[in-house]
Amino acid sequence: MANIKDVAKRAKVSISTVSRVINGTANVRQELRERVIRAINELNYRSNPLARGLKGFPTRTLGLIIPDIENPFFPAMVRGVQDVANKNGYAIFLCNTDEDPELEKIQYFLLLEKKIDGLLLVTSSMNISFLNKKSSTPVVLLDRYVENTELSYVVVDHRKGMNLALKHLEKIGRKNVVFLGSKAVTSGAKERLEAFIDYFKGTPNLRTRMIFGNYSQKSGANMTKELLEKRIDFDAIVCGNDLIAFGAIEVLEKRGIKIPDDVSVVGYDDISFSAYHSPKLTTVHQPTYELGEVAAHLIIDEIEKKKSEPKHIKLEPRLIVRETSVPGRIKNVNT
Repeated sequence: MANIKDVAKRAKVSISTVSRVINGTANVRQELRERVIRAINELNYRSNPLARGLKGFPTRTLGLIIPDIENPFFPAMVRGVQDVANKNGYAIFLCNTDEDPELEKIQYFLLLEKKIDGLLLVTSSMNISFLNKKSSTPVVLLDRYVENTELSYVVVDHRKGMNLALKHLEKIGRKNVVFLGSKAVTSGAKERLEAFIDYFKGTPNLRTRMIFGNYSQKSGANMTKELLEKRIDFDAIVCGNDLIAFGAIEVLEKRGIKIPDDVSVVGYDDISFSAYHSPKLTTVHQPTYELGEVAAHLIIDEIEKKKSEPKHIKLEPRLIVRETSVPGRIKNVNT
């Protein structure tokens, strides 16, 4: 198997020049770069990232930990990370935690053992005390943040997103709005719930108009059954995500409740299926691809430029009005 010395000899350059081409750590004249790449291809040379990491060299790898690989919200975000990583010569280690904080902790330390250059973390809880403060590996929080953190993060303004949904329902004359979602175990869930409570402060029996489960379609169906069993008067449902909304719609339609004539339903996320569901789902759009894209740029900047000042970035949501709230209307709402 060819090694870096063989590549240098074939290309008639120094070993340090080969290293600079492979790692992208400095500018190399185009002529020399082409000779090195040609020699690498001719010799079928493959560098060993782990060995480079043990020697203190960059491995050109990033870790990405997400909580639920089956949730349709995450693929576009992963794609945003992957596209930026590819353009900058980085590979990705992707890990799934199933929303389990203990598994998240295990995967974090496993990735450190792989000598990754940086980590993007979608945390399963608001407790990230397990992060190794002595580690030189930079970490950027993605989609979910922790208050008072010294880490950079990229998230969406969920308070604004929930307010867009509620203002829309108020504008179309809905007066009895119910929230179906998750209790505040992550920053996003916390912000959406708090925005709902703040919007309806002073409303009688507010607590009876909030039902909690998890972010699955099955949970959305179960929460809706519970809502109907409690005989709560409602004419609109705002959901913590689109999967909950799909479950709610399924139960309402089986009970003969017309959407949106009897009840308006608003989701959250705007996953790809929302535009093709029947009826098409009104929902708060999250810029998921951009989340991954911006976070990937941040972590690469921290790796290559050694930036220590944390950046806290909040991206803007928008409301997509479709058939589950107002018949025959599809438009974007940003205010």
